[in-house]
Amino acid sequence: MPVHSIGENLTAQYEGYAIYLPSLQRGYANLPYSDVASVRDGNLPQGCNLADLDFLNPNNNLWHCKYVLYSAGQFEKATLPATDMVARRSKDTVVLGDSGGFQIGMGSLKAVSDLQKYSKQPNAVYHQWLARRSVRDNILRWLDTNSDYAMTLDMPLWVHTNPQAKSSPFINLNTEQLIELSVENLRYFADNRGKATGAKAKYLNVLQDAGNGTGEAWYHAVKDFDFEGWAFGGDTKSGLDPILKWIRRLLDDQKLDHAEWLHILMLSPAEHAVYCTAIQKQLRRLLGTEITVSYDSSSPFQTAGKYEKICQMPALTSDIKTWRIPSMPFPQHPKYKKQDDVRYLEDIQSPISKRFSINDLHVERGLFAQTFFDKLSACLLTNHNIYVYHRAAIIACNQVFADNADWDKLPTRIRENLNKIQAVLS
Repeated sequence: MPVHSIGENLTAQYEGYAIYLPSLQRGYANLPYSDVASVRDGNLPQGCNLADLDFLNPNNNLWHCKYVLYSAGQFEKATLPATDMVARRSKDTVVLGDSGGFQIGMGSLKAVSDLQKYSKQPNAVYHQWLARRSVRDNILRWLDTNSDYAMTLDMPLWVHTNPQAKSSPFINLNTEQLIELSVENLRYFADNRGKATGAKAKYLNVLQDAGNGTGEAWYHAVKDFDFEGWAFGGDTKSGLDPILKWIRRLLDDQKLDHAEWLHILMLSPAEHAVYCTAIQKQLRRLLGTEITVSYDSSSPFQTAGKYEKICQMPALTSDIKTWRIPSMPFPQHPKYKKQDDVRYLEDIQSPISKRFSINDLHVERGLFAQTFFDKLSACLLTNHNIYVYHRAAIIACNQVFADNADWDKLPTRIRENLNKIQAVLS
């Protein structure tokens, strides 16, 4: 059995850089402190300690990073189960809470799913939402209790354009109604945060834009609410140009003077790590504060859980294509059925791939097996993928912002965009 030691500290490696936040899924968050007997009947791979999957733990034997995004939209109650790694986290961790606007917009949040029957009656949906104070209250309590920073509750404008939202109960509300409901949510958060729980989560005002002047209308409706930061959703983050446009607007209107955090939704390393860090550096210089910029994605979870693929470190050469995080199907085959057939992914390095073999992730080894993964397999692979995403972010920033960095070796697009960030945020 391998000798355990404290694992790699990725938190320290983010010093001075924008922070990548993996969008934590509740199934993963529950496994580290589950009853061992409930996982493979207690027959875990040699050296496997479920608690090592809790990367928020600074004493983790694999690796540690104290930052994560967690969505209230995954829960129906304001409390987390005792086995949840966020519920067990230490005080020096940082959780950015997502208010669940995605689940609400899609109509998948149980508390609003019954509104689907009114979907062709937008005024009825509008008034039903206003009447359901308990939904807003439950989300606010969850965010207050489980987050350090959290996004306010926005009604997403993308329900009009996202083909996956065609069954949303909110799809027939017009832009004005969605903005009005979002403002009501803001008022509720501003008036009630911390009252029920005594917690002191800080909040990020969410910006939305769906084109055709909707961004301006949204901004004028929400800009004067006094929260601790901002989050970019919708088309406000659909490329570097709109991100810079809205940051410049916030700067010019002095809406960032006292902001502590700026979050950009649904971005992944490695290229975005560099841009977000450049933005953070410029904002800190302009504002004279220690404002933090972060960005998130669910990609490590989707790649592992949905597609059963293993991520690899990007090469990060002068070719922009090498700045994407590649992945390949995880090797699965009955040939790994022998317990002594211990093979490692030697060219794909992480604390997981160094400790566990291909065989260890195979729960089913029968000759005619079709499915080889179980929840432990998926979580081990997810842990590997999250690590790769963090390392890709850190290495990319080291390559660009180290004292001896050679920008001439960067892809042309990255050089041009870094110069654009400096020009716009000057």
